Amino acid sequence: MKTVYPDNYSDDDKGMYDDMILKGQALIGNKISKNDAFLIDLASRMTINQINGRLTSLSKEEIEASRTLHRLAMNTPFHETPIDIFDEKEHPLSKPAEEFYSENMMKPIDYCGITT
Repeated sequence: MKTVYPDNYSDDDKGMYDDMILKGQALIGNKISKNDAFLIDLASRMTINQINGRLTSLSKEEIEASRTLHRLAMNTPFHETPIDIFDEKEHPLSKPAEEFYSENMMKPIDYCGITT
């Protein structure tokens, strides 16, 4: 299969990309499923973009805020969902899922005029 490189890749970038793909396949290629093999390609492209200074469209403040939230979440042993995000009626865990489903189940919309 012929590799399609982005238009902005130099010859050095193309060589680096091919090298990363081969190393990634040698290191973890047989440990991941074929459906997840695209992750090696994605990681290689992200690394080359980072080396060339094409990171993201986020500002430094947004990146730092994201890092701070991530560190906070990683250092928290458990997560509590704020109770104020739920309706005042009742908490979703107050009764079984089947009961909530039966109360909120809606008849599907018949777009084609076919009755079941």
